[in-house]
Amino acid sequence: MDTKTEDQVIQTQLTQGRSDWPDEPLTITTASVDAQIEDFFYDSYLRYFKTAESRRRWCVDSDIPWAEITSNASETTALIVESFSAVEMFLPDYTHKITDLVRKSRGRALFQANWGYEESKHSIVLDMWLERSGKRTEDQMAEFERSLLGGEWKLPFDSPRQMICYTMIQELATGVNYNNLRERAESEGDVCLARVLRWVAADESAHYNFFRKGVKAFMELDPEGTAKDIKWVFDHFSMPAHALIPEWDERGKAIEDAGVYGPKVYLGKVRRPIIEDLALTREQLRGTGLSEAEVQEISDKEDERQEAIRQGKYSRFTTIATSPRLLHPCKRIVTTIP
Repeated sequence: MDTKTEDQVIQTQLTQGRSDWPDEPLTITTASVDAQIEDFFYDSYLRYFKTAESRRRWCVDSDIPWAEITSNASETTALIVESFSAVEMFLPDYTHKITDLVRKSRGRALFQANWGYEESKHSIVLDMWLERSGKRTEDQMAEFERSLLGGEWKLPFDSPRQMICYTMIQELATGVNYNNLRERAESEGDVCLARVLRWVAADESAHYNFFRKGVKAFMELDPEGTAKDIKWVFDHFSMPAHALIPEWDERGKAIEDAGVYGPKVYLGKVRRPIIEDLALTREQLRGTGLSEAEVQEISDKEDERQEAIRQGKYSRFTTIATSPRLLHPCKRIVTTIP
């Protein structure tokens, strides 16, 4: 796969989710709403886990080209990596508190445990790059870590459904962050960091898609209530770093100036793609705060898609390669779907 095509695949993953199984609508049965949603989440987790085990697991030691590590990356890039690593340091809070909230949901609780494992690799591999590249010393890393010890992440929402809306948005934003930083690393000639960020972004894409499918399931069962929750979460959304990382204003400005993440990226590559993907009605779209022109544009696009489906010109099922072809986890040869 050439570089252009590979980048297109990655961008599709980060804006539309990945899917080794189709976006099938939830089959409405006579069972209770709670029973239906729990059956959905458990089945969704099993599918997620099977794909992760067979096609997406990667090794920190053997799947990163550490022998090719250099100090090519700029100090701005190193600062951004350090900032993202700092966010990952609050993993115990994220895992513990979200798992407590969804403990009665077997599928969601199991997913959070798996999510914690995958996120722990991100923290480890980012720290390894900072030290091995010479961008930070061990003492500098330890001092920065001590500066974070007083912080504690708190649940931004206390409803399980609002929290899955939040994590859907947050995971897509995080994936976009890492993908944009990867492009910067490539432009600076840092092959090792670029590979690190490809793997991390692929994980974030998978996480986003699990949450995305969950939100869509809630939309099938309670469209009006879920649409209200989506609006509420969008209206009160912020990334966790703002409240957790010391001197975040300075770090956030560096990240925005580098074109990695900021309000413009959020609106264009996170909020708008999610709203389009959820296939909200015109009235629901108006409730999200979009302008009337945006509502009309998105609605017209969805109407065209539905008409194409009815005429058999477009499949409602989308299959996306699970990772760039160049990435082979744990030295296994991965067969991806074109």
